[in-house]
Amino acid sequence: MNYKAPIELQQLLSITKMLSLSVLLLFTSMAIMARPPNSDEIKELRQQQLNESKDDYDTLPDVNHIPESFKESLKKQKMLYLDMLRQHNL
Repeated sequence: MNYKAPIELQQLLSITKMLSLSVLLLFTSMAIMARPPNSDEIKELRQQQLNESKDDYDTLPDVNHIPESFKESLKKQKMLYLDMLRQHNL
C-alpha cells in the first residue's frame, strides 16, 4: 500500500529541496571563485594602505594655527611634569 502525501506537503518538500540546492550551488560557486590575491593585487593593496596612512598625516593641524597661549600652556605643563620627575628622582 503506497502512502501519498498531501499536495501541500509535496510542494513544501519540493520547495525545501530547491532551496537546499540553491544554497549548495551558492556555496560551491563561492568556494570555486575564492582564491588568494595575486602579486599585482597585493602591491595595489599595499600602495592603497600607504596612501591612506599618508592622508592621515595630511589632516594634522598646521602649527601656525595653534594659538600662542595654548603653546605656552603646554610648555608650562611640561615644565611642571619635568620638575615633578626631578623631585622624585625619576
